[in-house]
Amino acid sequence: MRALSKKHDLSDRVDDIINNPAYDMLGGYQIFIRRMAIPTFLLIFALMLWSITDHKLLTAILTGLAVGPAFNLDRGLAEWLRRR
Repeated sequence: MRALSKKHDLSDRVDDIINNPAYDMLGGYQIFIRRMAIPTFLLIFALMLWSITDHKLLTAILTGLAVGPAFNLDRGLAEWLRRR
């Protein structure tokens, strides 16, 4: 019964994201940006770091530190567009 409740909560969250007017400001591209563009950017960033430094641990640390700013930039852009 509890697993059904969690599944229902997940579908409610997805519906909230899709129906959120803050995400409509980008013309429906917000879901694409979150699901495809940001991970692709982080992958390219990691590959670039790995080719420059040739050190896996340093690449992992710097890429991990780039995750927060990438998602905050996305959130900030959505909030800025909503206020306009």
